[in-house]
Amino acid sequence: MSDKVDRLDRLRSVREWLAWQLRRTDDTIAELERQEAATARTARTLPSSTPGWKLALRRAGGRPTPEAVHTGDCGMAGKNTRPLPREQALRALTEDGITACPYCRPDNDLGVL
Repeated sequence: MSDKVDRLDRLRSVREWLAWQLRRTDDTIAELERQEAATARTARTLPSSTPGWKLALRRAGGRPTPEAVHTGDCGMAGKNTRPLPREQALRALTEDGITACPYCRPDNDLGVL
């Protein structure tokens, strides 16, 4: 009989410990969900640090001239660039005759074929 009582006490102890672990896990999940929601709210309110498109410029005759349109994260644009809103990037590719970068292909993202 004492063996059954000892086993029963051990199982009750294990059950209490598992219940405690479950509460801790639920608390951690709730905290992480709160942090994730706060991060998502912050990301929605902050403007994007990377512009959607950029215009690479080159020096020709002492002044910068447009060379190519790139996506905002293209590494081939070089250092001499300026950010472009979507409308200006579309105009540069369609009306102004500026080429699209052959690597990042901003014309595909903008819907220009």
